[in-house]
Amino acid sequence: MFQGNGNEYSIPSHNRARLPSGMNIATWLVPALLVADQAIKLVVLWAVGPRIFDPGVGAIFLTNLFWIVDATFIKNTGAAFGIFQGGARILVWVSLAVGIGILIYLSMNHRRVSRLGQVAFSLIAAGALGNAVDRLGHGWVVDYVDINRTGLAILDNFPIWNLADSCVVIGVILLLLPQRRRRY
Repeated sequence: MFQGNGNEYSIPSHNRARLPSGMNIATWLVPALLVADQAIKLVVLWAVGPRIFDPGVGAIFLTNLFWIVDATFIKNTGAAFGIFQGGARILVWVSLAVGIGILIYLSMNHRRVSRLGQVAFSLIAAGALGNAVDRLGHGWVVDYVDINRTGLAILDNFPIWNLADSCVVIGVILLLLPQRRRRY
């Protein structure tokens, strides 16, 4: 409630916590995730150092982050979680098309897309664009999250991944969640 000139004014609930007119969640979420993804990858590349240029390099163990997670550098020439190995050239264009297509869709339809839908689509766009930046710059994607030390049989030989891969997976999961009103 606001008070002015002896009158009380309240903000209607449908106007609270809204983004400025014409702005959607992707406007800030996608760039933030892209910066975070690329910053982490730069730290990983810095930690690997000159070994990155060795064409025979496979996985380079960097450090144990937590009791079940290692930071292990690999050059991923495939898609998320190591699928489609060797398809980097086509994956660049697919990643760019998905990322840019989602951003165009959200810019034109953000008022009709739920907040959860905007977050989900933004995560997918950021992940696709984050890995596209790697493919354009290196010809491969920097992957570094390794959970093979969990002791769980289901996670034995689980692919190494990165923040961008996580964004895509979480975005897809959010799109699959049931919602009260589907608006995406």
